[in-house]
Amino acid sequence: MLPNEKDYQLAAVLLDHSLNLKPREKLLITVSDSAAFNLVKAVYVEALKRGAYPLVDTQIDLHLNRSHINGFSYQFYKLANEWQLKYVPTSVLKAKIDWADAFVRIVTLDNTKELAQIAAEKITRRQKLMTPIIEKMIDSQRWVVTYYPTPAMAQDAGVAYDWLVEFYYQACLVDYEGMKEKLKKLEAVLDAGKRVDIKGKNTDLSFSIQGRLAQAAYGQANIPDGEVFLAPLEKTVEGHIYFDLPTIYAGSEVEGIYLEFKAGRVVTAKAERGEEALNKILRTDEGARYLGEFAIGANYNITQAMKNTLFDEKIGGTIHLALGRAYKEKRGGGTNESAIHWDIVKDMRYPNHQVQVDGRVILKEGKILV
Repeated sequence: MLPNEKDYQLAAVLLDHSLNLKPREKLLITVSDSAAFNLVKAVYVEALKRGAYPLVDTQIDLHLNRSHINGFSYQFYKLANEWQLKYVPTSVLKAKIDWADAFVRIVTLDNTKELAQIAAEKITRRQKLMTPIIEKMIDSQRWVVTYYPTPAMAQDAGVAYDWLVEFYYQACLVDYEGMKEKLKKLEAVLDAGKRVDIKGKNTDLSFSIQGRLAQAAYGQANIPDGEVFLAPLEKTVEGHIYFDLPTIYAGSEVEGIYLEFKAGRVVTAKAERGEEALNKILRTDEGARYLGEFAIGANYNITQAMKNTLFDEKIGGTIHLALGRAYKEKRGGGTNESAIHWDIVKDMRYPNHQVQVDGRVILKEGKILV
């Protein structure tokens, strides 16, 4: 099998635009399985052409729950005894992360419900153990992740697989430099802002952003990309919000989420589907009930929800909030700590939906007004 022209184009975006890969740098390419072989090979080949040293690996993604490799993750959680569940091959994983200068993570999920029958407590316990190891990669700012299309992703989205493949490249291969210019303007408005108000269906939410800096995201860490994000001041979030787009987290599908906040903390959590899973996730740790991120989606090549957060949170004209861990970087970052970081998307492309910063409307019915 040979990569096609779009695979090579996307590999160039990942290595040049996202990572700015240099000669003699060491690149760790983590993959879920062979489904993305063509893109993996294209990234490997293009890394060699740039004088870097690429290494293809599956182990890290397996421990991140980003890999299901024909049931490996399910079997681990089903059969692991207490010692196995607590054991992490720290020296092995740390050595790989320490070895690499940059990371490309290519995820393919052949069953997004793989862990649906696994107790959420097992998964969150494992995430807590993995977080300190993976943070070095996350905080390095030299990583990029993409979710390669699979039949399972197409089935979740309710579309044909061939349609999804075309959609994937359309969403990923955009003018990121042109996007940067536009999103930097929105970033500047949020940098100078003090208060955000969100209005919409069953939604009236406000929080302070004073002193926090925003981050325009135009292909540095996610492909596809297109958002501007920052962390609210954790204990200032007040009001309620309804999320109309479904989400899948740790194998559980949750839809119609409604959250109420007081002094920054989720005090009421309901869902039209998956309410039990929602509340289990919120019990992961205390930080799971606070926000780590607020963002505006700005990739207008993505118009349809896919039940895949990497895509859905970038839909042009949407917003999303993340429960749990805030990023640590000065731009886009905050102080909330948690084992989870769960992005939940709200569609703002409806009448009477808007986002205000200090009384100025910056997003109205799906259109960014900056």
